[in-house]
Amino acid sequence: MYLAVCVEPNKHPEKKNAYKVWYLELNSAGRMVGVGVKTREELVKSVLENFQKSGKTNWRCFQKEREASTEIEVYDFIAMNTFENTHFGELPTLSEFQSTLDSLQSNFELRSIA
Repeated sequence: MYLAVCVEPNKHPEKKNAYKVWYLELNSAGRMVGVGVKTREELVKSVLENFQKSGKTNWRCFQKEREASTEIEVYDFIAMNTFENTHFGELPTLSEFQSTLDSLQSNFELRSIA
């Protein structure tokens, strides 16, 4: 299971569709086993492959100002907004998510290296 937690928009205004999504990888017990980043194309591919294999996308999203995550469905990619998907348009940015981590005093930092 994957839990999308924040989006890293492309800084170039003409490449706004070239965003990255940061996610947590969870095991079957719901414990975090990894942190990763996928480009828009990689994420769409993962969603579609998971759906084809199991009938589910295996992706959830933790949106701004929500208390619970929501499941990402294949039909969500039909939506039209800045990030093409209603879920990703409501994700906190990487810096907003880092502010949340800082407020938890977790000494855990996420930052783009490329």
